[in-house]
Amino acid sequence: MERWRGLEWMFHPDWSAKVEYLYYDLGSATTPGAVVAGVSPAGALRWAYESTASARFNGNVVRAGTSYHFNWGASAPVVAKY
Repeated sequence: MERWRGLEWMFHPDWSAKVEYLYYDLGSATTPGAVVAGVSPAGALRWAYESTASARFNGNVVRAGTSYHFNWGASAPVVAKY
């Protein structure tokens, strides 16, 4: 699952500022761990312990930045005056 939100604001004819937020959830994983047992000198089981490990893979990302917008199709600006 993924959720994305963003906002961009043009504060000058060629410049803009933006903020983005991304939440992602890649699920979780569980794996069995080790089994540890204690025995008495006679060989009888006295205690046992089993463990498992699990992890969840999700996160939040926030990005901010500025952009310069090139206007490649426009005519070149006039530099000299007559």
